[in-house]
Amino acid sequence: MNKPFKKLRGRTIFLDIPERKKSEIQLTAAAEEAMMQEAIKLWTKLNVYAVGEDCDAVNEGDKVYIRTGALENAEKIDMDGSIKLVAMEHDVILIW
Repeated sequence: MNKPFKKLRGRTIFLDIPERKKSEIQLTAAAEEAMMQEAIKLWTKLNVYAVGEDCDAVNEGDKVYIRTGALENAEKIDMDGSIKLVAMEHDVILIW
């Protein structure tokens, strides 16, 4: 699959954020962020969207469990309208 970037460097991984049910209620940015922080605690199998050039244990398409603390502090990046979480390979605890 073609990615909207040339190269992901180091031991960085991009993770898909699970789809959330659409709501008719319009939330503020702060409320949206608070909901995401609560949802993070429930994410146990995240899909790996892309892996950095130096990753050797995690592959694109793997399902992984990431430490909750790492997820709570993860950067978010927009990939052509789809938000991805940025994590490090050493934050992966389980691979399915």
